[in-house]
Amino acid sequence: MFLIMLTCALLMLACGGYFPRIPKSIKNSFTYCYDGRYSGIDTLINIDGYYEEMFIEETSQWIAKDFFKVTPIYYIDTFYHRFMFYDNGMFVYHILDFYYDAQKKKRVKKDVSLLLKDIAENSEIHCAKNFYGNYWGGYIISGDTIKMQKMYKGRSLNSGWHLRENWYKIIDKSTILCINSFNLPTTEISQPVQRTRYPVIFIPIPTKPPPDKSWILKEKWFWCNEEEWKAHVEKFNKNNKRKKK
Repeated sequence: MFLIMLTCALLMLACGGYFPRIPKSIKNSFTYCYDGRYSGIDTLINIDGYYEEMFIEETSQWIAKDFFKVTPIYYIDTFYHRFMFYDNGMFVYHILDFYYDAQKKKRVKKDVSLLLKDIAENSEIHCAKNFYGNYWGGYIISGDTIKMQKMYKGRSLNSGWHLRENWYKIIDKSTILCINSFNLPTTEISQPVQRTRYPVIFIPIPTKPPPDKSWILKEKWFWCNEEEWKAHVEKFNKNNKRKKK
Protein backbone atom coordinates (compact mmCIF):
# COMPACT_ATOMS: atom_id res chain seq x y z
CA MET A 1 0.00 0.00 0.00
CA PHE A 2 2.84 2.35 0.88
CA LEU A 3 4.48 1.75 -2.51
CA ILE A 4 1.19 2.47 -4.30
CA MET A 5 0.72 5.75 -2.44
CA LEU A 6 4.34 6.72 -3.09
CA THR A 7 3.97 5.94 -6.80
CA CYS A 8 0.80 8.07 -7.04
CA ALA A 9 2.52 10.95 -5.27
CA LEU A 10 5.49 10.80 -7.63
CA LEU A 11 3.17 10.75 -10.65
CA MET A 12 1.36 13.84 -9.38
CA LEU A 13 4.67 15.64 -8.98
CA ALA A 14 5.85 14.63 -12.42
CA CYS A 15 2.61 15.74 -14.08
CA GLY A 16 2.44 19.08 -12.30
CA GLY A 17 -0.49 18.04 -10.11
CA TYR A 18 1.22 19.30 -6.98
CA PHE A 19 0.67 22.94 -6.06
CA PRO A 20 3.44 23.99 -3.65
CA ARG A 21 2.74 26.52 -0.92
CA ILE A 22 4.18 29.96 -1.30
CA PRO A 23 7.65 30.22 0.28
CA LYS A 24 7.72 32.43 3.36
CA SER A 25 10.55 34.56 1.96
CA ILE A 26 8.52 35.38 -1.15
CA LYS A 27 5.30 36.00 0.78
CA ASN A 28 7.07 38.40 3.16
CA SER A 29 8.65 40.22 0.21
CA PHE A 30 5.26 41.06 -1.30
CA THR A 31 4.51 44.50 0.17
CA TYR A 32 1.99 46.12 -2.21
CA CYS A 33 -1.06 44.58 -0.55
CA TYR A 34 -4.56 44.95 -1.96
CA ASP A 35 -7.28 47.06 -0.33
CA GLY A 36 -9.59 47.48 -3.34
CA ARG A 37 -9.51 51.27 -3.11
CA TYR A 38 -9.40 53.61 -6.09
CA SER A 39 -5.74 54.24 -6.98
CA GLY A 40 -6.19 57.26 -9.25
CA ILE A 41 -3.94 55.74 -11.90
CA ASP A 42 -6.35 56.69 -14.68
CA THR A 43 -5.63 60.37 -13.99
CA LEU A 44 -1.99 59.75 -14.91
CA ILE A 45 -2.14 57.21 -17.75
CA ASN A 46 -4.72 55.55 -19.98
CA ILE A 47 -5.91 52.19 -18.64
CA ASP A 48 -8.80 51.27 -20.96
CA GLY A 49 -6.53 48.85 -22.76
CA TYR A 50 -3.15 47.21 -22.27
CA TYR A 51 0.51 48.19 -22.46
CA GLU A 52 2.92 46.44 -24.81
CA GLU A 53 6.64 46.31 -24.04
CA MET A 54 9.08 45.26 -26.76
CA PHE A 55 12.35 43.49 -26.02
CA ILE A 56 15.17 43.01 -28.50
CA GLU A 57 18.07 40.76 -27.55
CA GLU A 58 21.14 39.65 -29.43
CA THR A 59 21.79 35.94 -29.00
CA SER A 60 24.24 33.52 -30.54
CA GLN A 61 24.44 29.85 -31.45
CA TRP A 62 27.55 27.86 -32.30
CA ILE A 63 27.29 25.94 -35.56
CA ALA A 64 29.75 23.21 -36.59
CA LYS A 65 30.69 23.93 -40.21
CA ASP A 66 33.00 20.94 -40.34
CA PHE A 67 34.91 18.69 -37.97
CA PHE A 68 37.64 21.26 -37.28
CA LYS A 69 35.69 24.53 -37.34
CA VAL A 70 32.84 25.88 -35.19
CA THR A 71 31.32 29.22 -36.18
CA PRO A 72 29.07 31.47 -34.05
CA ILE A 73 25.81 32.60 -35.67
CA TYR A 74 24.37 35.82 -34.27
CA TYR A 75 20.73 36.75 -34.55
CA ILE A 76 18.24 39.18 -33.07
CA ASP A 77 15.37 37.91 -30.94
CA THR A 78 12.31 40.17 -30.58
CA PHE A 79 9.46 39.47 -28.18
CA TYR A 80 6.74 41.34 -26.31
CA HIS A 81 5.29 41.52 -22.82
CA ARG A 82 1.77 42.86 -22.38
CA PHE A 83 0.14 43.99 -19.16
CA MET A 84 -2.98 45.79 -18.03
CA PHE A 85 -3.73 48.05 -15.07
CA TYR A 86 -6.93 48.28 -13.04
CA ASP A 87 -7.91 51.32 -10.99
CA ASN A 88 -8.21 49.25 -7.78
CA GLY A 89 -4.46 48.69 -7.41
CA MET A 90 -4.27 45.42 -9.36
CA PHE A 91 -2.67 44.51 -12.66
CA VAL A 92 -2.24 41.44 -14.86
CA TYR A 93 1.04 40.73 -16.61
CA HIS A 94 2.12 38.58 -19.56
CA ILE A 95 -1.11 38.70 -21.59
CA LEU A 96 -0.85 36.13 -24.37
CA ASP A 97 -1.57 36.61 -28.09
CA PHE A 98 -2.65 33.02 -28.74
CA TYR A 99 -5.05 30.38 -27.48
CA TYR A 100 -5.03 26.60 -27.44
CA ASP A 101 -7.29 24.99 -30.06
CA ALA A 102 -8.41 21.65 -28.60
CA GLN A 103 -9.53 20.29 -31.97
CA LYS A 104 -6.32 21.19 -33.78
CA LYS A 105 -4.29 20.38 -30.65
CA LYS A 106 -2.04 23.37 -31.11
CA ARG A 107 -1.62 27.03 -30.26
CA VAL A 108 -3.38 29.49 -32.55
CA LYS A 109 -2.42 33.17 -32.86
CA LYS A 110 -5.20 35.69 -32.38
CA ASP A 111 -5.53 39.46 -32.04
CA VAL A 112 -5.06 40.41 -28.38
CA SER A 113 -8.11 42.70 -28.28
CA LEU A 114 -10.32 39.88 -29.60
CA LEU A 115 -8.89 37.43 -27.08
CA LEU A 116 -9.57 39.84 -24.22
CA LYS A 117 -13.11 40.36 -25.52
CA ASP A 118 -13.66 36.58 -25.52
CA ILE A 119 -12.37 36.36 -21.94
CA ALA A 120 -14.63 39.20 -20.79
CA GLU A 121 -17.66 37.44 -22.30
CA ASN A 122 -16.85 33.93 -21.07
CA SER A 123 -14.50 33.34 -18.13
CA GLU A 124 -14.71 29.53 -18.54
CA ILE A 125 -12.89 29.24 -21.86
CA HIS A 126 -9.30 27.97 -21.96
CA CYS A 127 -7.64 31.32 -22.68
CA ALA A 128 -9.58 32.87 -19.76
CA LYS A 129 -8.10 30.30 -17.39
CA ASN A 130 -4.64 31.24 -18.66
CA PHE A 131 -5.44 34.93 -18.22
CA TYR A 132 -6.74 34.62 -14.65
CA GLY A 133 -4.04 32.12 -13.68
CA ASN A 134 -1.09 34.15 -14.98
CA TYR A 135 1.11 36.79 -13.36
CA TRP A 136 -0.99 39.08 -11.16
CA GLY A 137 -0.01 41.62 -8.55
CA GLY A 138 -0.35 45.02 -6.96
CA TYR A 139 1.16 48.42 -7.68
CA ILE A 140 1.74 51.74 -5.98
CA ILE A 141 2.28 55.19 -7.48
CA SER A 142 5.38 57.02 -6.29
CA GLY A 143 5.60 60.45 -7.88
CA ASP A 144 6.00 59.90 -11.62
CA THR A 145 6.77 56.18 -11.21
CA ILE A 146 4.50 53.13 -11.07
CA LYS A 147 6.04 50.40 -8.92
CA MET A 148 4.64 46.93 -9.59
CA GLN A 149 5.08 43.60 -7.82
CA LYS A 150 3.96 40.67 -9.97
CA MET A 151 3.50 37.17 -8.63
CA TYR A 152 3.46 33.86 -10.48
CA LYS A 153 1.76 31.02 -8.63
CA GLY A 154 3.76 27.83 -8.24
CA ARG A 155 2.15 24.95 -10.12
CA SER A 156 4.64 22.13 -9.58
CA LEU A 157 8.15 21.40 -8.38
CA ASN A 158 9.36 22.36 -11.86
CA SER A 159 7.36 25.61 -11.95
CA GLY A 160 7.71 27.40 -8.63
CA TRP A 161 6.56 30.70 -7.20
CA HIS A 162 8.12 33.80 -8.71
CA LEU A 163 7.95 37.41 -7.48
CA ARG A 164 9.40 40.29 -9.45
CA GLU A 165 9.25 44.07 -9.12
CA ASN A 166 9.22 46.48 -12.07
CA TRP A 167 9.35 50.28 -11.98
CA TYR A 168 7.85 52.26 -14.85
CA LYS A 169 8.39 55.98 -15.28
CA ILE A 170 5.39 57.85 -16.69
CA ILE A 171 6.36 59.66 -19.90
CA ASP A 172 2.87 60.75 -20.96
CA LYS A 173 -0.72 59.43 -20.82
CA SER A 174 0.03 56.64 -23.29
CA THR A 175 3.73 55.93 -22.73
CA ILE A 176 5.75 54.54 -19.82
CA LEU A 177 9.36 53.35 -19.58
CA CYS A 178 10.86 50.59 -17.41
CA ILE A 179 13.65 52.09 -15.27
CA ASN A 180 14.22 49.20 -12.85
CA SER A 181 13.48 45.48 -12.65
CA PHE A 182 14.55 42.92 -10.06
CA ASN A 183 13.54 39.65 -8.45
CA LEU A 184 12.33 39.48 -4.87
CA PRO A 185 13.36 38.81 -2.12
CA THR A 186 16.73 39.83 -3.60
CA THR A 187 17.03 43.36 -5.00
CA GLU A 188 19.76 42.61 -7.51
CA ILE A 189 18.93 43.84 -11.00
CA SER A 190 18.75 40.66 -13.06
CA GLN A 191 18.04 41.84 -16.60
CA PRO A 192 20.77 40.92 -19.15
CA VAL A 193 23.08 43.83 -19.93
CA GLN A 194 22.52 43.45 -23.69
CA ARG A 195 18.72 43.89 -23.38
CA THR A 196 17.64 47.31 -24.58
CA ARG A 197 14.66 49.02 -22.99
CA TYR A 198 12.10 50.62 -25.29
CA PRO A 199 9.13 52.85 -24.44
CA VAL A 200 6.06 50.85 -23.42
CA ILE A 201 3.10 51.83 -25.58
CA PHE A 202 -0.59 51.90 -24.66
CA ILE A 203 -3.00 50.01 -26.93
CA PRO A 204 -6.73 50.74 -26.41
CA ILE A 205 -9.28 47.94 -26.50
CA PRO A 206 -13.11 48.03 -26.57
CA THR A 207 -13.67 45.39 -23.88
CA LYS A 208 -11.58 44.77 -20.76
CA PRO A 209 -11.96 41.59 -18.65
CA PRO A 210 -12.69 42.31 -14.96
CA PRO A 211 -10.06 41.24 -12.40
CA ASP A 212 -12.49 39.57 -9.98
CA LYS A 213 -11.65 35.98 -11.02
CA SER A 214 -7.90 36.33 -10.62
CA TRP A 215 -6.26 33.56 -8.58
CA ILE A 216 -4.43 36.11 -6.44
CA LEU A 217 -7.65 37.46 -4.90
CA LYS A 218 -8.10 34.09 -3.16
CA GLU A 219 -4.79 34.46 -1.32
CA LYS A 220 -4.94 35.90 2.19
CA TRP A 221 -1.43 37.37 1.99
CA PHE A 222 -2.47 39.52 -0.99
CA TRP A 223 -5.01 41.48 1.07
CA CYS A 224 -4.28 44.32 3.46
CA ASN A 225 -7.36 43.45 5.54
CA GLU A 226 -8.07 39.81 6.48
CA GLU A 227 -11.80 40.44 7.03
CA GLU A 228 -12.16 41.81 3.50
CA TRP A 229 -10.36 38.73 2.18
CA LYS A 230 -12.80 36.46 4.06
CA ALA A 231 -15.77 38.38 2.64
CA HIS A 232 -14.40 38.05 -0.89
CA VAL A 233 -13.79 34.31 -0.58
CA GLU A 234 -17.27 33.77 0.84
CA LYS A 235 -18.86 35.75 -2.00
CA PHE A 236 -16.75 33.90 -4.58
CA ASN A 237 -17.74 30.49 -3.21
CA LYS A 238 -21.44 31.43 -3.16
CA ASN A 239 -21.32 32.53 -6.80
CA ASN A 240 -19.63 29.26 -7.78
CA LYS A 241 -22.33 27.22 -6.04
CA ARG A 242 -25.05 29.12 -7.91
CA LYS A 243 -23.37 28.38 -11.26
CA LYS A 244 -23.18 24.66 -10.50
CA LYS A 245 -26.94 24.40 -9.77
